[in-house]
Amino acid sequence: MNALFVGDVHNHMYIFNDVEKLDKKYNFDRIIFMGDYVDDWKTDNHQSLETLDVVFNLKETNPEKYTFLIGNHELSYLGFPCSGHQFELEDVMKMKLTENIDKLDFYTEIQCGNDTFYCTHAGLNAEYIDGLLGGEDKWLDTLKEMNSNKLQSLELLTACAYYRGGTCDFSSFVWADIREQVMSHAQRPVVPNQIIGHTLVKNIQIINNCYYIDTHSTQPNGEPYGDKSYLIWDGKLFTFETSEELNKI
Repeated sequence: MNALFVGDVHNHMYIFNDVEKLDKKYNFDRIIFMGDYVDDWKTDNHQSLETLDVVFNLKETNPEKYTFLIGNHELSYLGFPCSGHQFELEDVMKMKLTENIDKLDFYTEIQCGNDTFYCTHAGLNAEYIDGLLGGEDKWLDTLKEMNSNKLQSLELLTACAYYRGGTCDFSSFVWADIREQVMSHAQRPVVPNQIIGHTLVKNIQIINNCYYIDTHSTQPNGEPYGDKSYLIWDGKLFTFETSEELNKI
């Protein structure tokens, strides 16, 4: 099995063109998007709705191949607004997300060599697992149950610590900041192998066998922050390819 992992989209439509080119090149068995399809500093909800149409259409074309994880910006339009929430057309956004909620996932897992990797938007940490998922023995069963009852489980995703402006002692897997994840993981790696988006990185970071891949998100002025790279599991090892490399003439 080979797989492509795609960081936060935030209405950057070039990402879907890149994914199509990469899929033609590698013929992936799975393509996993890490969440946050909507909202960007320089776009509005008209563009967010167009992005969601692309996401849901891709899922319909090949539901086994494509996995679209939920991010905090999707959660924002499902009744729990966060920074960047845009109020124009928010009712339309909520309706589209609610009607298509089963095309999104809270998490997914994938076997890469001898290791099982867990993919969520922002990462799973020991404190959240202890606090809301029932502890080390029950967290995966709880997560599976939440994923089967998404609309009824959304409030469990709202936990947010001070790193992202919240007041909780820990953050959920759509809110955890990379600093929170790294500290928690170094002390107690309950989920040892993860692939994570959410926090901007200059290039794909590998810390304690967790891959942080949000390389496409932009800064408030609209300027790029990361190198626009994609994480690839080729069946034997992880590699990276940037949008620039992919589109060289």
